[in-house]
Amino acid sequence: MLDYIRGRVVSKSPTRLILEVAGIGYQLHIPLSTFEKIPSHDEVTIFTQLFIKDDQIRIFGFATGEERNLFQLLLSVNGIGPTTAITILSGSCVDDIKDAVAREDARALERIKGVGKKTAERIILELKGIIKDITPTIPSDIGAGQKALVGDAVMALVSLGYGRPVAENAVSEAIRKLGTVDNVEILVREALKYKA
Repeated sequence: MLDYIRGRVVSKSPTRLILEVAGIGYQLHIPLSTFEKIPSHDEVTIFTQLFIKDDQIRIFGFATGEERNLFQLLLSVNGIGPTTAITILSGSCVDDIKDAVAREDARALERIKGVGKKTAERIILELKGIIKDITPTIPSDIGAGQKALVGDAVMALVSLGYGRPVAENAVSEAIRKLGTVDNVEILVREALKYKA
């Protein structure tokens, strides 16, 4: 699976991002929430989801692991495809969507463009028991230079046998404790102290 792409932002719009990696330009479909978080012309790490249907291959990109996790959960809902899932993420923030599902507030979901009553009810019915398990994202206030470091630390933990959500939580806790860090080894060492 294509887990993430790290590259330089060539161009971005509210729905698309072009990243250059080793001379190759990748087009990613993104939600508005990701567009707002990505700086122009900087090097960034984008969490990805590859979608293949018939003769069509699309890559969806997300600024945080939490956005991607919610996208994947939305895809598991009967009748929701990637375009609708991206529209939902563009129409509201992750926390508000999670809150609406947890409170079984279909009207809040219906306020998102493209989500009718039946779709909102189906999202609540199929996700209310699992929506709370979406892992928290790595702190969004870290500097651009640290984002690559965070990605490396998460990958190191995954290679050591941690599940991705546990690895993200551990690195998030380590970042909160250490604050600014410029060494992946120190970050991984601290993250290894958090196992849940």
